[in-house]
Amino acid sequence: MGSTSYIDDSLRSFLVKLGGKSPEPAGGAALALAGASAAALMSLTCHTGLSSSTSPDEQAVLSACQLQSEQLSARIQHLIDEDVRAYRAVTRSLRLPQATPDQHAERRRALDQALAHASEIPLEVARACLDILDLAVRIEPSVSPPVMGDLAAAVHLAEAAIKGSLRNARINAGTMADQERAGEIRASIDDLARRARALTEQAEQALRARGFAE
Repeated sequence: MGSTSYIDDSLRSFLVKLGGKSPEPAGGAALALAGASAAALMSLTCHTGLSSSTSPDEQAVLSACQLQSEQLSARIQHLIDEDVRAYRAVTRSLRLPQATPDQHAERRRALDQALAHASEIPLEVARACLDILDLAVRIEPSVSPPVMGDLAAAVHLAEAAIKGSLRNARINAGTMADQERAGEIRASIDDLARRARALTEQAEQALRARGFAE
């Protein structure tokens, strides 16, 4: 399965594999799929707004946000496969021999390196989804009632992807021996979590103002 690209699978095939006996794809890939779906819904919302808006200023905002949404979707789709590859690297490291002190030290070094990379992938998913929430806040005033449900779905998917991805990154950092590197990862997680709380509140306020209660 080394050359498998899950993002090129059909959705049905991906879900079958997600629920199967294989250890991959797993939670990180599913969270990335949620994030990519949120970005795609943002693009849909912008596209629909562009077809109905007559304001040049609104059209400029929606056009820029649609382009950014498409770029975010492509970026997060790439992270689905990156998450699987990072998981494989962790698995390979766990299988390294550790019968001698030198082997044990090498295994620990390889495992820490793999865990650090496996932490960075969900952090990238979270960063991209923060951008989605920012877009949602920016375009909400230009969104017509018929597509507010799509905007709300994008917001909730992005929020879930952020929360789950940050948790996965924290789990990976928590099993590292290199406490200095783990501390750096935790600091990044804490910073992203603070930003997520602020943007989530802004996005939820915007939805509530349009009649979409939590």
